[in-house]
Amino acid sequence: MFLEGEVQSSDLQPVQQQTIQCTQSMGTGNTAVCPSLQNIRGDVNITVQASGDSQQNLHRLDEKASCLDIAQLSNHQKKALKEKVEYMTEYTSRPGEKACLTEKFTKLWVTDGERNEIPQGHEVMDIEAMSRQTISDVPSVNCSEIFSYLSGQVKPPRMVVTKGIAGIGKTICVQKFIHDWATGTAAPQFDLIFMFPFRELNLLTEIKLSLTQLVQQYYPHIEHVETILTNQDIKCLFIFDGLDESNLPLDFRKSPEIHNVKQTMQLQHLLTNLIKGNLLPSASLWITSRPAAVTQIPAPYIDRVTEIQGFRDEEKEEYFRKKCKEVAESVLSHVRNQPSLFTMCYVPAFCWILATVLEHSLKSANQTQLDDQAPKTITEVYTNFLIVMITYHQEKHGHGINVRKRISEFLHSNRSAILRLGRLAFHCLKAQNLLFYEKDLRAFGVDMSLVCDGFCKEILLQEEAISQKKAYFFIHLTVQEYFAALYVYISYHTNNHHNPLATTLKRRVSQLFSSRFSHVCKNGCQEAVRSRTGHLDLFLRFLCGLSTEKNQTLLEGLTTWQAQDRDDAARTAAYIKKTLQKDILPDRCLNLLHCLNELNDHSVLEKVKESLSNGALASRNLTPAEYSALAFLLQTSGGDMEEFDLIEYNTSLDLLWRLLPVAKLFRIIKFVENDVPDNVVKFLSTLLITPRNLVQELWLQKSHVDHGAVKQLCAALRSPHCNLQSFSLSGNELSVESCQELALTLSTNCTLRQLDLAHNQLKDQHLIKFCGALKGPQCGLQTLCLSRNQITKNSCEGLASILKQSQTLTILNLANNQIGDCGVKELCAALKEPGCKLQTLSLKHNSLTHVCCEDLASALRENSQLIDLDCSANYIMDSGVKLLCAGLKAGTCRIQYLRFSSCDLSAKCCEDLVSALVALRTVKGLDLHCNCIGDSGVKNLCGALRHQHVRIQELGLKGNYLTDKCCSELISALCAANAVRIVDLSFNGFTDETLGHLHRLMVNCSSLNTVNLHANQLGLESCKVLQNSLKEVRANLELCL
Repeated sequence: MFLEGEVQSSDLQPVQQQTIQCTQSMGTGNTAVCPSLQNIRGDVNITVQASGDSQQNLHRLDEKASCLDIAQLSNHQKKALKEKVEYMTEYTSRPGEKACLTEKFTKLWVTDGERNEIPQGHEVMDIEAMSRQTISDVPSVNCSEIFSYLSGQVKPPRMVVTKGIAGIGKTICVQKFIHDWATGTAAPQFDLIFMFPFRELNLLTEIKLSLTQLVQQYYPHIEHVETILTNQDIKCLFIFDGLDESNLPLDFRKSPEIHNVKQTMQLQHLLTNLIKGNLLPSASLWITSRPAAVTQIPAPYIDRVTEIQGFRDEEKEEYFRKKCKEVAESVLSHVRNQPSLFTMCYVPAFCWILATVLEHSLKSANQTQLDDQAPKTITEVYTNFLIVMITYHQEKHGHGINVRKRISEFLHSNRSAILRLGRLAFHCLKAQNLLFYEKDLRAFGVDMSLVCDGFCKEILLQEEAISQKKAYFFIHLTVQEYFAALYVYISYHTNNHHNPLATTLKRRVSQLFSSRFSHVCKNGCQEAVRSRTGHLDLFLRFLCGLSTEKNQTLLEGLTTWQAQDRDDAARTAAYIKKTLQKDILPDRCLNLLHCLNELNDHSVLEKVKESLSNGALASRNLTPAEYSALAFLLQTSGGDMEEFDLIEYNTSLDLLWRLLPVAKLFRIIKFVENDVPDNVVKFLSTLLITPRNLVQELWLQKSHVDHGAVKQLCAALRSPHCNLQSFSLSGNELSVESCQELALTLSTNCTLRQLDLAHNQLKDQHLIKFCGALKGPQCGLQTLCLSRNQITKNSCEGLASILKQSQTLTILNLANNQIGDCGVKELCAALKEPGCKLQTLSLKHNSLTHVCCEDLASALRENSQLIDLDCSANYIMDSGVKLLCAGLKAGTCRIQYLRFSSCDLSAKCCEDLVSALVALRTVKGLDLHCNCIGDSGVKNLCGALRHQHVRIQELGLKGNYLTDKCCSELISALCAANAVRIVDLSFNGFTDETLGHLHRLMVNCSSLNTVNLHANQLGLESCKVLQNSLKEVRANLELCL
């Protein structure tokens, strides 16, 4: 069927009248869409004509329609959303108080994430790992650019998921994105944005509604919603914030397929059809969620995953300066001195809690008193936070100024309310629920008017009367965990030693004979260490912290502290130290060390420090508990987390296991020049697949890695959780079977970028195993080192096929092999191919002669990718350089580094080199070490060095029989060009006569960084003069004498 539309505006002047014709082709049952008309006022006459079999079913329509002004519509929505997100309300702000979003917003670190990463532990515990990442570890992305084109994709992502732990800033990130769009500074590709919090959508689970109705009810100011949604010229973005808080059961297999925006359906079906693209395939979607809930959405529907990593150290400080203003430096001074607190500030919500507590403390204390009295553990922070909030809401001003004497009274008067809220938090924590409802409040007897205003947030959909239901959630997961621990603490001390953790009959019977809170902590410890996910880790830390005298003193009014309670902390610490000797998960071990820190028991850590200072680490005398303490020290020390050398530690698997939580934070893992035992292989295999591990490089040089070890490690490399980028197996005499295993890994692993197989006595039969894998689309290898093996010309045909087809391989090191001139001929054929991506090629020490130089020259004429060519330690000679220079001067060659050391060159080749350097203009490095070019050859090279288009930065003339005769001219040329950074003149014949020239080089050549004059004929006094001159004029210049 063909549809022809004639449109004429009757309200325009005659000279402005025009007719627009539109022809559309469609099948029976399809909907014809009227063309979008913009910036037209008045009535529009529309005539519809049909041809084909459907003509009898259509009649002439003559109607008047109001044309949509997209720009005006967009501006209207921008104004509405800007008003909605322009101001943010902090958790304790009084009614009417607002903070400008742009003034309070602190930039968040956002990275490209992984779809398949499922969190295995407590979210807050992952902070330790995340805070160790550097900007270069993973690609970062600006939040306003998450819908921009991705590398290698022809269209921008339709569906973006942003994940992040509780309190990390997902909602504020959404608000900032909307604000920037509304003010015209971000996402100009979208005409309209619609935002829906899942917390509010939970109130609509019993209602059937269409997509049109959903938009209308949230945005009643928008008219013609159906027309807008079905108009493909209007680009819409739908934002759904907080999938982890959703009660909607998303079933992508059983959900009915729906395409009509007017069809009513259950909300979960509406959402799944939007995600699948059945509804509005041209619209974009953005969903935010905590990591665990992301797995509800099948990976094929997700185009991009980003992750909010929270605050870097700089942003932490920026936040405190914005929040605390005039007392910011005092607050920062205290926080920096408490590593465990400063690390937790990675989470913006914790930053706010800590800033609130410290601001309050500073109102009644100076800096010295703050350092002594302010909280130093997490439990102390949250106990002070409870006090601040209670006094704040009681006094209704200034966070409890001048009420310290009445704190006990405030707590006592609110004990019942705190206990009931804590009981609710405890039961929700056990059920792992984040949201609770009015029925839950009634069931637990919680009075919202007393304390919940400060610790919880209320959800109520206020646009139009859709539903009167309310839902609530704690302002942060850690607040819920603190209240759960506080409930257990209060229950025990006020309810005849009631222990809510005594769930079994055996524990209840035991409770009858126990009157110690330490037994409650023991039960909590037993529950926590059995957890594989760590969901009780923070709860246990709070529970232990509440055992201390300082926290119990702060909480006077809730309970009465007694002298007999003094031993509880010590008893709990003793039990934890005993538990540390048992076989429990490494992450749980580490959390128990955090619990000891909350109990102010540092005995295990002090013993480890003493053992380390006495060399016990080297003699491997640490106990399992001390190994966990060592992991804790490494993690919280704030030191360099660059390199972790396993040789320094006991290779017993039980002890290595204790180091797993901290080993995963290092960038490089080493075990070199020692036979690698099975225990270490098993440890490394587990480490590589540990979620959120930061290991990027694994060094196993000269470790006698056998086939069994290679097989285990390759299985880990093939895991989607492995992020290893560089793997060194040099010096291990790998078998053919091991090469086959590595090849299989390369064909399936996209993260490995560098593979070092040097010095393995690999032969042609080994190398052939890699050919198919390296050509595959899944292989992302960029650097392959095959130096010091036994590769011959027979392997070069396979290598050439790899170079022709690989889309990623840019560096190939074939140094110290036996490929010969015939092998080079095969490689050169590949270099001529337009698909070859190779940039660096090392042919050093391969028995090459001048014969291969003609093939190399021919390849260089047609190759524009190669930038680094190393022909050192071959029999190239002057005739070979002459041939190469002919290729360098012609065609598309873009060589930047030429290396001809130990090639039996004389002064004759320098004229050809000068001609090539001037013609090429791209060379930055020239290595002529250990040849015989002499003074006359250097004088020829000076002609190129002085040329305005030659910018040599690295010049190697070591061991070339140079004397004082060429020194003046060489120094003058280098100073005139003022481009060289590194010059090597070692092992030549310069004497004291050149002292003035060398001094001139160091003073006048400002680009110079390094000068090597080692093994010349300079006297001791001349060397002293040069060194003294260096101190006076170029302190940053490196001089080797």
